[in-house]
Amino acid sequence: MAFRLTTRLILAVVLLVILIHVLSNTKHERTAPARKSDGTLLKAKSVQVAQKAEKVEVEEITNTDVLPPSHVLVVDDDGKPVVDKSAYREIFSNTTSTGNYFGIHLSGIGGFNPTIIPHPTRFDNWIVVAQRIPKKGDADKYSQQLICNAGFLNGVLVCAAEPTVIPVSSTKGNCENELGYLNFQWGPRDARAFYGPTAPYLLYSGHSSYTCMGMWMEDLRVLVDDYRIESVLAKDFSKATEIQKPPPFKGLEKNFFLFWDNAGEAYAHSDLVPQRVFAKLSPDGSVGPNLAPMIEESDKKCMKRYMPKPVLNEASMQQATNTLAITMCRRTDPKCVQTEQNTYIVNIFHYKTNFAGHSIYEPYVMLFQQTAPFGLHAISTKPLWIAGRNKFSKYTGSVNWEDRDDYPENHSEMFYIRGMSWMSHGQKYHGYLDDILFLTFGIEDSRPAAIDVVASDLLQDLGLCANAK
Repeated sequence: MAFRLTTRLILAVVLLVILIHVLSNTKHERTAPARKSDGTLLKAKSVQVAQKAEKVEVEEITNTDVLPPSHVLVVDDDGKPVVDKSAYREIFSNTTSTGNYFGIHLSGIGGFNPTIIPHPTRFDNWIVVAQRIPKKGDADKYSQQLICNAGFLNGVLVCAAEPTVIPVSSTKGNCENELGYLNFQWGPRDARAFYGPTAPYLLYSGHSSYTCMGMWMEDLRVLVDDYRIESVLAKDFSKATEIQKPPPFKGLEKNFFLFWDNAGEAYAHSDLVPQRVFAKLSPDGSVGPNLAPMIEESDKKCMKRYMPKPVLNEASMQQATNTLAITMCRRTDPKCVQTEQNTYIVNIFHYKTNFAGHSIYEPYVMLFQQTAPFGLHAISTKPLWIAGRNKFSKYTGSVNWEDRDDYPENHSEMFYIRGMSWMSHGQKYHGYLDDILFLTFGIEDSRPAAIDVVASDLLQDLGLCANAK
């Protein structure tokens, strides 16, 4: 009898220990922050657990935590990059079998820094615009922008015919002193095709009427035959129009982006650092006063806390892409309704470094309000790492390093993100978290490529400006 009682007592103690262990684990699982790749943490009105997870994550971010990644890669035994998940947010293709980015084939013509927009009538085609790689000896003389209709073939976006040159006229140079040599470089540069709320546009760099180099814009429908039916609708920017900015002016004004408020009014954003500069844009290219001082104090707090700090003199911040409007809920959610409170402007800026004569651009996502005063809402605390990005080497095929063998050790390839657009045909400026978009980029100024991603994948690791003190 004593033996049976002792045995039962031991079993009871064992069961009690197991029960305590299970309850402890269950409690831990319930309170652990949810880490999803679908962007659930980004919803302003998501479930309470997600809200708590987002709050904890953001509160743990401090100025010293938001450091840019090292320019030196860690590579494995095969020479492939080992992505530091604590420093980068790796993003993957929604369609390729490997998850890596896909190339863009320009029918044998060299090009880089592409942009893509949906074709207006062919639902299996997209319009590709890219900077032509000049022939040797012509790099400092003339610049051309290429355009073609392209479709997917074996995982590559391929031009259906040889690209043509976009018929954009050169402008006369007014460059002086040390920039005087630019007067002898003709043609549009770094063109970007993108959609506004109603129309497609081409934004490019050229000689300025008020400084040395500036930004010009034209309705793409008057330049491309595929839009010949719609071309009669072109009203604003129906001819090449220089986009101005509030003074003061630099000799080289570039990398502007446009954004539209919720009423469809256009604004030109010309500077990000040391402080933002943006103004309302008129159809003739003129602008109103700089509106950024209205929210300068709160913007500075946000930028100071979340923007990567340049650790060396070689580092700088640059505006990179066009903008899109995004509502922070899912199109497939019946309760998802676009409002002023849940819709923001999104774009990407670069953190640029240069070591050993090799530049690297790390892309960060930025959100700001779509309604006045257009204050910053959030900045990503990690740059994006595009799946498929490799170590910089002779196999990269850089046209600028083809005659050299002094490649810097363990550098990553230079990916320069040029544009973003919704992938779906008929979709122009606005989208939702579960929509697919293209990110387009040039690799080492030598070849064009892109990746298709779910929008929410870009909006992870956000530092919310409301929590910046």
